[in-house]
Amino acid sequence: MPSMTNTRVRPLSLEDLKLTLPVAGTEGKVIAPEFELLPDDNPVLVEVRAAIDLGFAGVILSGPPGTGKSWYAKRIAQTVASGPDEIRIVQFHTSYQYEDFMEGFVPRDGGGFELQKKVFPLLCVDASEQPNQKFVLVIDEISRCDVARVFGEALTYMELDKRGLEFTMSSGSALTVPSNLIIIATMNPWDKGVDEMDVALERRFAQIDMPPSVDALRKILLANAADPAFVERVAEFFISIQNLEDETVRLGHAYFNNCIDENSSRRVWSFRLLPFFKKACRLDPTMLASIQKSWLRVVPSSNDEVASPATGPSIDPIEEPSAAQV
Repeated sequence: MPSMTNTRVRPLSLEDLKLTLPVAGTEGKVIAPEFELLPDDNPVLVEVRAAIDLGFAGVILSGPPGTGKSWYAKRIAQTVASGPDEIRIVQFHTSYQYEDFMEGFVPRDGGGFELQKKVFPLLCVDASEQPNQKFVLVIDEISRCDVARVFGEALTYMELDKRGLEFTMSSGSALTVPSNLIIIATMNPWDKGVDEMDVALERRFAQIDMPPSVDALRKILLANAADPAFVERVAEFFISIQNLEDETVRLGHAYFNNCIDENSSRRVWSFRLLPFFKKACRLDPTMLASIQKSWLRVVPSSNDEVASPATGPSIDPIEEPSAAQV
């Protein structure tokens, strides 16, 4: 048995472990990639600009999955902001906290911790230093967390008549929210967190509905060279889903991007649509059976094996509709 010694164990440093941490103060400095600009007459862009002109602190694009909320949010940000350097994009989730968005302690190389400003204060500082530039913060899935807790005291100062007023964060540090900062957020109205969203937040943000659109669906499929007769079969199924009483099954048009013929539609059904409907109808098997029956009018059942994703066509991201939609 080895003998005990008085030798002190040296703490491992990040350098020993070949690890690195972001330099204090750089959190949230990741610049958004460039997206194409939307035309000035784009209806969603027109509504967003109208809401901003009315004095709202920002806008929330609200709609079920697959309606292009994230797609629009990024491109609206690109169109409204002075440039890509003035855009930040974050995604909220169930474990997102004040310490992730406002300020929190992070480990310091060599031991100990230091207070670090996070995404929102850093963006406020950048915008304050460049008052002639328009800055945009895109918050994807804003309803996935406790928004009032994440924003903390900053929520009160989001209102335009309080912009530029200094307030104190939980650490005692001072901050102001400048008037040239715009927030564009996305929200699924059926997320559990929606019912718990602070009324004060809803009062400060304009809400723009992004419903499923059969017209957008037709444009996407026709632009992908789908047969017009087949497009109408898919559109008929899509309309039947939107007419169901349970709103949680009314998925968006982007789910159907790859339904250009029967073979590709079978893959989309297996990989994307059926899992969605099974989850949405887990307490109502009768509705699921009815949806499956309606789908058979689009694509009759086949005994053929569904091709694997490696051999079949690629499936576009749900929140990224074709440019034909715009």
